[in-house]
Amino acid sequence: DDPIAADPSSGELVVSDEVPVVFRKGSSARAMLDIQKATGRMSGSEIRTLSLAQMTSEELQLTSEDRIVDEDILSLESFVPGGAKDSSDFDKKRRNILERIFAVDSDVRHGRLRKHVKKERLAAIAEQQASSTSEKDTGDDKEDSFDKPRALVIEGAALYHLLGDPLLEEILFGVASNCDSVIACRVSPKQKALVVKLVRNNVSPEPVTLAIGDGANDVGMIQEAHVGVGISGLEGQQAVNASDFAIAQFRYLEELLLIHGRWNFYRMSVVVLFSFYKNAIMAGTIIIFAKRNLYSGTPLFDQWAIAVLNFVAGMPIGFLGVFDRYLEKDYILKHPEVYASGRNNELLTVRTTLRWIIMVFVHVFTIYYLTLAPQAEGGGITPAFSGLMSNYDKDFPGDGEGGDLTSIGIVAYSNMILLLGYKVLYESKSIIHGQLPSCNRNKEVEGGIANRLAYTWIGVLGLSYGFYLFFLYTYQEYGTNYESFPLFFNYVKVTMHVLHTRSMTWMLLILVPIAGISFDVIGKVFSNMYYPTQTQIHLEIASKKMAAAKRRAREERHPPPAAVPDVAQDSSPLGPVQVSAPQASPQESGFEVTQV
Repeated sequence: DDPIAADPSSGELVVSDEVPVVFRKGSSARAMLDIQKATGRMSGSEIRTLSLAQMTSEELQLTSEDRIVDEDILSLESFVPGGAKDSSDFDKKRRNILERIFAVDSDVRHGRLRKHVKKERLAAIAEQQASSTSEKDTGDDKEDSFDKPRALVIEGAALYHLLGDPLLEEILFGVASNCDSVIACRVSPKQKALVVKLVRNNVSPEPVTLAIGDGANDVGMIQEAHVGVGISGLEGQQAVNASDFAIAQFRYLEELLLIHGRWNFYRMSVVVLFSFYKNAIMAGTIIIFAKRNLYSGTPLFDQWAIAVLNFVAGMPIGFLGVFDRYLEKDYILKHPEVYASGRNNELLTVRTTLRWIIMVFVHVFTIYYLTLAPQAEGGGITPAFSGLMSNYDKDFPGDGEGGDLTSIGIVAYSNMILLLGYKVLYESKSIIHGQLPSCNRNKEVEGGIANRLAYTWIGVLGLSYGFYLFFLYTYQEYGTNYESFPLFFNYVKVTMHVLHTRSMTWMLLILVPIAGISFDVIGKVFSNMYYPTQTQIHLEIASKKMAAAKRRAREERHPPPAAVPDVAQDSSPLGPVQVSAPQASPQESGFEVTQV
């Protein structure tokens, strides 16, 4: 780990243990910090948690013309509490109660929008913009040297003296954090790992770090970072074996992070919320029913129906977690700022989780009370073509009855399965309709039949609703043969009784899930209209662009017919007279006109 430097005259590598003069400034900085600690103005914990190096020499000269700037004192100003300038330009009193409680977006919640800016600050910004515009018009504008990009280039010999000393590490990080790019060259594998550790230890809260490498000397750095990416190349497979993700070329990193990484983060977030949501819905309904059964532990649902919940309700969630896309690939590449929503943990915040918890209670009460109350006290005895209307026996209605626990539980369970499917469709940001029939080859769709399947509808209609119906009818057949299958004795012709002889069942299956999902629709529409997240704003912009592109493509395929002149033969001595057909307006012709 000794610093290695190259001697240009001899071409040999030399090793030096002497501290360069430039690093001796750290001793004066250490003395200044000791004085601050001794006087009680700063503690060791404050040094590690406060932001580093927020001011520059040029900025200090702007605030005081006659001030003598010392570089050591300058680097200490960011350590002293209250030393940095107050940059709060927002008036938190201008936030309303819904922004504080209901909003999910952090900028809206903390009052960092334009409408929250202080009036005097808005006036100063307007005055500054007006002055800059006048300077550009007169040609007196000067290039601002403070906004130029900064870069730091450091060698392993310098890192040898900096890394390992907590004070020098903080000073190094303070300088590096104000640079747009940092290049560390001729460093050892251990120093690479220490640089990553430097970033992790000096930022609060700890950020998510990523390291990418292609050789064995990058293994330590890859393992030290939160996310390691290995490049399979000419230097072997050591970096790939030690990494979390492997790519073939460095240029694939952009799509790995901005597209696939972002998609997977949103998919996993929604799947996690859905996994707790579906189980909480079932458990909550059973808990409410405990009061009706005098806390005897008798479940509302059939035991085998409960067993298939994770498959019947989980298949649409699984398809959502595999195929759902938050914004398309082309839009993300053109607007890389959408990646910030993932870094801000937009989908797994406390407020987002609270919204899901509130919807759990709303849906549990909707399913329980809107399903059980209409069927209680004889409400389940309803006419049907093969039930009471058949007049088998007026004194004993038979199939028209519906007050037993198994029948009522199956209706409530069916409403829950339908509501979960509606919830998946409503939370999906991209519903895959596919191509019907999928076996027909389409030149516009690349790939085989796998790219033409309607995965969303396969998961919801096929593997969820379809399998659930298959389960109900198969289950009752086993229940009928109760001598061979005694465990299924309670479920004897229940499916035929509930679905074929009771009109009340179909009324509840139609109305209850719609009533439950309506609360979702109302809440989300209100949120998206008045307090949208950054992702929702980009989704609406992308949707408008996609609609405009489809409209232009449709107009290109079916252009409006050109006006054909009519030539009328006339017997006048002037010969034939050309008469043009009247031009129809775009509205009269039936073609849409897009203003660009």
